[in-house]
Amino acid sequence: MGWWWQAFSAAAPWSLLVAAAGAGVAEFVARLSGKRRGPFVVALDFALLAALSVVLLIVFVPAPTAARGSSVSLHLLADVLPVFSDRPQLALFQLAGNVFLLMPLAILLPVRFGWAKPVSRIVLSAFLVSVSIECLQVWQDAGRVGSLDDVLCNTAGAAFAAWCASRWRGRTATAGNVRVWHRSGIEVRRSGVAHARRGQRLIGRVTLSDLPPLAEGATLEITLSESDGGALLVSAQASVAA
Repeated sequence: MGWWWQAFSAAAPWSLLVAAAGAGVAEFVARLSGKRRGPFVVALDFALLAALSVVLLIVFVPAPTAARGSSVSLHLLADVLPVFSDRPQLALFQLAGNVFLLMPLAILLPVRFGWAKPVSRIVLSAFLVSVSIECLQVWQDAGRVGSLDDVLCNTAGAAFAAWCASRWRGRTATAGNVRVWHRSGIEVRRSGVAHARRGQRLIGRVTLSDLPPLAEGATLEITLSESDGGALLVSAQASVAA
């Protein structure tokens, strides 16, 4: 694997530069269209492009020697088991690499794009991407083998990562969401009503009921009125049912 690591190390810095340039271009285009994005979105774009660059480097670095036999392997575990018997450490490295290959993309895509939040879409996307990679490797004819084992490992790793990330997002969303109210009433009264204070003209009154952050049964009443001098007055009154 020395040849692979040497080729990867030589190309990795350029991939990071390309990812940074891509994130910068995306931010520039967004500003031209009048959209203002936060630093978190820019960082996500960079991370996605960097992860994609790493995937492309890993799967398309040409092998120094051509693969023996057929360039397509459709037999389950046909590539892993022989290596396990001869070189188990290399087999474990290869198996772990295939499982972890698409994991970063499976985690980052749902955070960046809403359409990718369902786990099923990530699984389907990972399967299609993996099949495309294997087909391109065969077409490239650079000493690689299109393997069914790679497709299954890539898809399984992405599915597991997407499921874990979905569970984590669900917990953080539940803990971070605060329901202010689940129903509210808006009451607008005209001048001269009995509830208006003397010397003031009532413009409107908003009543928010059942506020869990305070207590169940809590009510917040906000009143907007105008004084005889033309000044706007805002008053608020909170109450909790016994």
